[in-house]
Amino acid sequence: MNPLTAYFPLKNKVALVTGAARGIALHIACALSAAGAHLAILDEREQEGRIIARLLGGKKDKVRFWQVDVSDNDAVQRVMAAVEAHFGRIDILVNSAGVDAGNASAQGLPLKHWEQAMQANVNGSILCSKHVAPAMERAGGGSIVNVLSLCAMDGEQQEAADHAARAALRMSNANAMRYAMQNIRVNAIHPGVVRPPALAAAMRKRNDLTQVLADRAELQMLTGLGSAADVAAAILYLASDASRFVTGSELVIDAGPSRC
Repeated sequence: MNPLTAYFPLKNKVALVTGAARGIALHIACALSAAGAHLAILDEREQEGRIIARLLGGKKDKVRFWQVDVSDNDAVQRVMAAVEAHFGRIDILVNSAGVDAGNASAQGLPLKHWEQAMQANVNGSILCSKHVAPAMERAGGGSIVNVLSLCAMDGEQQEAADHAARAALRMSNANAMRYAMQNIRVNAIHPGVVRPPALAAAMRKRNDLTQVLADRAELQMLTGLGSAADVAAAILYLASDASRFVTGSELVIDAGPSRC
C-alpha cells in the first residue's frame, strides 16, 4: 500500500457538513461518509436531511441529521453541543450552507436579498466556525473548510449579493492564524463550473445550457466539465491528515480558466 493512502481514510473522525441535504454539499457529505467518517448533516430542510441521513447511515447510527438555521447564533451553539454529545467529538467542519440571492447586479439588488445572503453565507460560516472550535480543541485539533466560489476571487457583474458574501469569507488566513494554537486548520476551496442539478436548472432559466457549457469549455485549460465529485475530492484532502501541514490556503478547482 502506498503510505500516502493511509492519510485519506477518516475512520473514527466526526465530520459536520452544513447545507448537506442537497447539491454539492450532499456530494461532500457522501464522500466523507464513504471515507469512514461519522457524519452530522446540518440543514434547514428537515425532510430531505432525514432521508439522506437514513440512506447514508443505515442502522449503524453513523450519520445523524440536525435541523438548524446556521445564521441563528443560539441554534448553532445548541447544535454543536448536541453533535459533540452524540458522537463524542468533532474533527471536521465543512461550511457549505448558503442561499441563492438571485442574479441581480448591485444596483438592482433588493436590500432583503442582500441581507439574506449575508446572514446565511457569511454569518452562518462565522457562527459555525466559532462554535465548533471549542469541540475541536477538546478533540486535539481539527479542520475547517469554507466552500466559496471563483467569483469570490474575481467577481462578476451579476449575482452581486452571493459574490460579495463569498468574498467576505476569504478570511481563511486570518482564521488559520487565530486557531493555529488549537491545532485547527482553516482552508477554503473555490469551485468553478461543475454540474449539479441546481446549476443546470439555473442555466436553463438564463440561457441554453449546451451553449453556456460550450462557451465555458473554451476558457478552460483542461477539457471536459467538472463534477461535484471533483469538489468533494478536494474537501476529502483538506479534511484528512494528508493536508496536516496545510492551513490558510485557498484551493481553486476550475480546470484552469481563472489562470488564463
